[in-house]
Amino acid sequence: MWEHVSMGSMRKSNAGFSLIELMIALFVSLFILAGLFYSVMGDMRSYESARSTQGLVTKSRMAVQTIRLYIQQAGFRDSAALKNETTFSAGTSSAGEAWEYGQVIQGMTSSSEIDDEKADSDILVVRFLGAAVEGIVSCEGYDLDDTTSNEVILYVNTSNQLMCQDNDDDPVLLDENIEFMELLYGTEDDYQYFTASEVSDWTEINRVKVGLLISEDVSAHGLINSNDYTIFNQTISAANDTNYRSVVMETVIIGNQGG
Repeated sequence: MWEHVSMGSMRKSNAGFSLIELMIALFVSLFILAGLFYSVMGDMRSYESARSTQGLVTKSRMAVQTIRLYIQQAGFRDSAALKNETTFSAGTSSAGEAWEYGQVIQGMTSSSEIDDEKADSDILVVRFLGAAVEGIVSCEGYDLDDTTSNEVILYVNTSNQLMCQDNDDDPVLLDENIEFMELLYGTEDDYQYFTASEVSDWTEINRVKVGLLISEDVSAHGLINSNDYTIFNQTISAANDTNYRSVVMETVIIGNQGG
């Protein structure tokens, strides 16, 4: 009798999983997989966020550095030009605005000579002479010799690109995802700053406040950026997309004013 019961118990223990046990095991497995999936997706979003933030920081530094370079070239004359008292004459810039005698910088919000400038974003024009040694460069980065007189136009186009134009040449792309540029112009008198339309004498301007709205394309997080951004006196409405954005500001001194 004892042996018969023992064999029955053994047959019962070898019968395998029941349907309910299989369903429970399947549910637990799916739950674990779902947890792993959301964990991986969270890591991807965190990585994308960190990458985009770092990208914005790098892009901001590069864009400001590039604009600073050209502003600081405004009015440059090398030693030979200074010795010969070479000056900047009156005339008309490649952007269509009048140059006064000795003026080396001009600003505007629109130009009849530029076809693709972004509405309300500022335009900057500087002029300078080349140098006998390396270091004074064109939009393409070429050194300009001391026989060269050059104008550089900086502006943001309708494709959110920072563009640079030498004289009447075709514009050159400097950087992508630059959505807006706002400029203020300052003098040493109480360190006041003015918009381009408020400047009464461009030969007195010796510093420029540069404000840029810079973006970085991010799609992994799926979140909509509905923020407005303000640069000095200008507010840029929300684009309602997934891009990260940052406002960067810099003040640049014009060391060669008085040309």
